[in-house]
Amino acid sequence: MARLSRKTLGAAIRYLVSRSGTGIDQFFYEREIPDDMNVGNSKLARVMRVFRILENDGKYDVLERLIFDMLPPRTTDQSRELETDLARDGFVQAERGLAKDVPRAEESRTAVEILIERHAEDLDEKTLVHHLRENVDLFSQEKWDSSIGHARNFVEQLLRDVAQAVAKQRGETPDLRMPMRVRQYLQDAGFFDKAEHDKLANGVYGYFSEEGSHPGISTHSAARVCIHILWAFGYYVLEKFENWKARTARP
Repeated sequence: MARLSRKTLGAAIRYLVSRSGTGIDQFFYEREIPDDMNVGNSKLARVMRVFRILENDGKYDVLERLIFDMLPPRTTDQSRELETDLARDGFVQAERGLAKDVPRAEESRTAVEILIERHAEDLDEKTLVHHLRENVDLFSQEKWDSSIGHARNFVEQLLRDVAQAVAKQRGETPDLRMPMRVRQYLQDAGFFDKAEHDKLANGVYGYFSEEGSHPGISTHSAARVCIHILWAFGYYVLEKFENWKARTARP
């Protein structure tokens, strides 16, 4: 998920340009940026040329290192802006460089998608994967509420699909038109125990349904938390569903 956006690169350029011309030359020299990249009629032109070449060559690891090296100890308006933009891109400052705030983000999403595909005969794979990917893509576009909305839609669809599969296996026709009834049926059918129903399933759905109205944190932070929760909860339910199918499979 974490990828440096043009907005963040622009903030980094402004921050570096606030240095003297000699300071910029020294910064690039110490980091082994070739002299033929650091050319231009102004400080802005020179820095932008370096960043554009690195971006066009896909050298995001070099860009990440440059940005990390230019961040505080000194705190300025430009550095605060840069740190804010980095957080929106999914990066936090660590001791040895920029760290992705969702560890193994792509691997986490891929693991959930693999489990969905594995049980495509019971699950609406197309809809689930759509919500999963939109949750991340809209987050990267800073559309926090929409990102959270897709997290809620994913949970609704996943639990409904699982409930329908459980009902089919049990020969039952429960009313699954409302998300609350879906969650209750999964407890009644023994798929969830009471704690899973009351504290986990209801808690996750309730948090997603508030769409950012969480005291003490920004909507951006709430959306980021929802991504963490979505992958963890989705994997938990899918793994549980897989085990349930194995236990209830007819000989």
